[in-house]
Amino acid sequence: MHTDNINIADQRIYINLYKFKKGEIRVKIDLHCHTKKTKTGDGKQRNVTPELFKEKIALADIRIVAITNHNVFDVDQYMLLQGAVTGLCQVWPGVEIDVQGESKFHLIVVTKPEDANRFSSCVNDLFGGENIDVCQQTLEKVCETFKSLDAIYIPHFHDKKPAISEGDRNKLIELVGDSARVFIEPRNHRTLGVLSNKDLSVMIGSDVKDWNKYEECTFAELRLSVGNFSEFLLLARRDRTVVNTLLSKKPPVDMIGKPHHSVSIPLSIYPDVNIIFGSKGTGKTEILKSLFSEMLGSGKSCKKYIASERSEDFSALTNLKDMDLDLDKVHSSPCEEQFRLIFEWTDCNPTLFSNYLDWAKTKGNSNSKSRMKITEAIHDNYSMSNKYDIHKSDKNSIDQIIRLIQALDIEEYLSADENKQLLILVRKLQTAVLAKREAEVISQYSSKMTNWSIDKIKALSDKSTDTISRPSTAGLKSFARGRIQLIHVVKTILTNLNVKEHNEKIRIGSLEDKGEIFINHKYRMLCPEARTANYPNYNITNLRQIKTQLEYIRDHVFDDDLAKHIESFSSKCTETSIKSIKPFLGRSKQIVDSNGEEYEPSNGEKGILLLQQTLHEDADAYFLDEPELGMGNSYIDTDIRPIICDLAKRRKYVVVATHNANIAVRSLPYTSIFRTHNNSVYKTYIGNPFDDLLVNVNDKDDILSWTEESMHSLEGGHDAFYERRDIYEARGN
Repeated sequence: MHTDNINIADQRIYINLYKFKKGEIRVKIDLHCHTKKTKTGDGKQRNVTPELFKEKIALADIRIVAITNHNVFDVDQYMLLQGAVTGLCQVWPGVEIDVQGESKFHLIVVTKPEDANRFSSCVNDLFGGENIDVCQQTLEKVCETFKSLDAIYIPHFHDKKPAISEGDRNKLIELVGDSARVFIEPRNHRTLGVLSNKDLSVMIGSDVKDWNKYEECTFAELRLSVGNFSEFLLLARRDRTVVNTLLSKKPPVDMIGKPHHSVSIPLSIYPDVNIIFGSKGTGKTEILKSLFSEMLGSGKSCKKYIASERSEDFSALTNLKDMDLDLDKVHSSPCEEQFRLIFEWTDCNPTLFSNYLDWAKTKGNSNSKSRMKITEAIHDNYSMSNKYDIHKSDKNSIDQIIRLIQALDIEEYLSADENKQLLILVRKLQTAVLAKREAEVISQYSSKMTNWSIDKIKALSDKSTDTISRPSTAGLKSFARGRIQLIHVVKTILTNLNVKEHNEKIRIGSLEDKGEIFINHKYRMLCPEARTANYPNYNITNLRQIKTQLEYIRDHVFDDDLAKHIESFSSKCTETSIKSIKPFLGRSKQIVDSNGEEYEPSNGEKGILLLQQTLHEDADAYFLDEPELGMGNSYIDTDIRPIICDLAKRRKYVVVATHNANIAVRSLPYTSIFRTHNNSVYKTYIGNPFDDLLVNVNDKDDILSWTEESMHSLEGGHDAFYERRDIYEARGN
């Protein structure tokens, strides 16, 4: 028992079963599977318990498995193993037989689960107590024994030893009487591709020798999922009705393709791979674009890649429209309050010495006024707390925090007691902050009201007595404080204008020689290296002038003509509608490699990066026009095709207009749209590789071979077919 992996296996069973029922994965099938040591030469590692069988079947994602032990069918073990994977995997009864014909070879016979008991009787009758280590059957006897069952026959062939001869294979087909029920099993995928190209029905299985390594074996995979043994046989015969039934498990959407605005072609587009191919000038790109527009209009999210437009599309990647003026990127404050303070700033001039002389000259002119000591009072020198601004900011912050907490459904996250404690602490913090803020505001306004009262009384007294009261303040402190506060305000703005730049690298793809490629989003404040393009909607000269004026004010804050420079600064900001430092945030994009070095991709590399980005973005549908343009066949087959096939597994709509056979053939599309042009006559054919037909949409009697037209029309067609896998054969994306 592999108890350490049981939980993992069980989890994977449910995940994969869910995906299987939704059609999100294709059917892995193993029709050559050993479950026990039956002959002297067999290893003990072929023995498997129901628990290990279930675990390994789940890990390998097998959906159909045939039990094919050498010269033995143990119906009791079959039932145990079948029960272990109920609901996860179909288990078909089978046997591997030693046969003597022109030469010795191994022949696998498999039938449907409903006939397991009958199959067991047939196997027992065939061997009749013979020594299974040395016995050999004839083809005639084997076929006669199983003729009452709807069995399939899979002899070893070519490089899989011991292999059937060509003569015996032909004899087997004759004896079975149905070539669709005779397959051949080669040793590896390479041979499988070659044999498949010769229109031979090919199957490959695990021939498992060690169940601890079962998931590492070679398996076949059905491109279309089948529900039972009978469906498998009909698919093998390429029965058109069955093919259409299996295809309909992924229901298509009916759409209209338009090779020209005046031409409409009804098409069925599947949530899988859909190929448009044919000679140049037949409107493939126009059809793809029209399907994209219609799918987009239906409300589905769509991604599009048009190879001929890659230069423009790549340039669009580097525009700045998606880069907001977000000061948080550089940890800077907008300083709107500081700008307002500068705009409203007024100088507080010191009291003139002549005012003191006038007071001295008129001091004894009124006896009644002399008795009013308040007319000689001076202003209260209110001293603002060093943390006045901090407390003011904290008060606003805690108010905002309370609003945010009140908007939350706190009971979703905290218990009643925790919720109560949180509110108590927050309210306590609010009360403490508010108390300090209130005390400071009261002191500030008390001082202002006191000083206002003194000035008002003095003005009334002066008016009624024709005298001059003592000046309430020399004004020097207010003058100095006003300018010092101005320095603080200006320095705050300049500090926020001199923060460090911020870079965000977003991956767009990879290139073979350069590795990972990124778009670097750079945010930085106005600097000598800044360019106009980095500041859309703002004049960089104006920005530099405003910054220069701020620096001048900072350095000359005690000059006599300061008011003139403040006015100039305010006018410039008003003229350019600048009220904060947001416009000073420059934005730019650069293409960089993994080392952060700038890199200019070639036109072909731009296509590669754009295509990768398109295929890796999440969407409902993907429309690709000539994705192979400017790319090598090997790259298309090893990098792009697997991604396309993976999208198909996830039930995405993938529509590809292409001349490349690795895409059009090896992706085994659910539907192929073939366009022809001859003597100004355009034709459209619809079909798929499963029944090997292409039918004219306007003439049902005009039928072409999908295989032949694909080989003739596609670049690399012969090679793709040479390597292709059949409907029910092994494949590896």
